[in-house]
Amino acid sequence: MGEGKRGKPGSELERLQIFAQLATEYFGMVELFTPDLAPAAADSAEAERRHWLELFRAALLRKFVVPDEHVSLKLVVRALRMCNYSADSRITEGTAEAGRLFTNEMVRDREARMAEIAANDHDLFEDVLYGRLLHGDADRFRRSGWAEDYARLSSVAAGRFDAERALRIALDVVAYGLANDLLRPPEPDEPGPPTATGPAAEPGPPAVGT
Repeated sequence: MGEGKRGKPGSELERLQIFAQLATEYFGMVELFTPDLAPAAADSAEAERRHWLELFRAALLRKFVVPDEHVSLKLVVRALRMCNYSADSRITEGTAEAGRLFTNEMVRDREARMAEIAANDHDLFEDVLYGRLLHGDADRFRRSGWAEDYARLSSVAAGRFDAERALRIALDVVAYGLANDLLRPPEPDEPGPPTATGPAAEPGPPAVGT
């Protein structure tokens, strides 16, 4: 599945500008709501609060992880390659590092699935997001009953949060490029970005879906 047309940025540079603001807001939220390191009893109100903060954090991270979202790391890495008209080495190297760190497992969470449902082709964490948090999709709601298992849900969510390393690098690179006027939209007749491997590669469909 490719990038949807609704709400699509007018240019690759605008994609990077939107990404920079949203990623900055995301990290601000994470810092603001990060709990202290003191342990919380499993059945306490504090444990419940931390559980919901984790879910909201994962929901906000989704737009940077799922490949066909307009500000996904996959498309941001592509945009950086296309807009780096000066071939600045800091942008080139940072872009490559962000693409290397962002992996399919961050999207699919394959290793975090329970053995008894390993054959299920659905992304169970997406069922929680669509069936309970972002939407009220009935089919996904029925498949998301496992969300009551907080320990399991946290384990799956942790695979998503690994993407924050790549997200931070991409944000630093984009912010640097914008601040120093090193990024511009590619000309219509300019060639596309170099071919790469992994979910950040273009052209071609993403290796994973929503």
